[in-house]
Amino acid sequence: MKLQNTFSAAIVATMIFLAFGNASAQSGVVINEIMASNQTYITDENGEYEDWVELYNNSSSSVNLGGWFLTDNPDNLDKWEFPTNTVIPAMGYIIIWADEDSSQGPLHANFKLSIMGEDLLLINASGATIQDITFGQQQADKGYARSPNGTGNFTIKNPTFKANNDTGISSANEVEKAEVLVISPNPATGNEVVLRSKSAEKQAVAIYDQLGRERLRTSFFNQTTIDISNWPTGIYFLKTSGRTQLLAVQR
Repeated sequence: MKLQNTFSAAIVATMIFLAFGNASAQSGVVINEIMASNQTYITDENGEYEDWVELYNNSSSSVNLGGWFLTDNPDNLDKWEFPTNTVIPAMGYIIIWADEDSSQGPLHANFKLSIMGEDLLLINASGATIQDITFGQQQADKGYARSPNGTGNFTIKNPTFKANNDTGISSANEVEKAEVLVISPNPATGNEVVLRSKSAEKQAVAIYDQLGRERLRTSFFNQTTIDISNWPTGIYFLKTSGRTQLLAVQR
């Protein structure tokens, strides 16, 4: 009887653990994709190929990540702290560059990811562990991503940088083919950027910075010029027709 009770208790404990783990992936902010060996896929705002971590917000409300932490060391849970007022929008994404160089921007962590595999933990402002991911050996220019997006198990696949892991746009070449805008110059070093639409219809564009703040919203036929003279160095996200394209501004 004692053995049976012990066995039953173990089953209950396991069910509670699995339920909690599944719930954490079903709601709120999750680690959604990583790239631990970014050699040729995409550059940061400084034109450098760096490791990156993508977070996704499964909830219907924006979440302020100020005071949260990201770490690759379970013994150092406050290794890198999100800047104050770092907001991830509802059903939105945010990218943290894991390049061990916090001087390059607010979303550059003070650690790198290991291609051989390691732990990655997301800690909220109360000190609770929201996500604890252990990943194995990775492949160059491949993502390690949840599928279904935001809730599923992780698998090595073609990357979907700051985009739905299930969109089917899975490589840099495919993203380029799916682009509805031509952005020139990109990277941009001057005061203006020209947007040219590939659609014959009026094109609506919303532009966001790395913190998810809207920088500009406009619509146009064929072509328009936008003034970026007062835009800080960084990566900006142009959303239109269900697609997201990147604009790098370099000063």
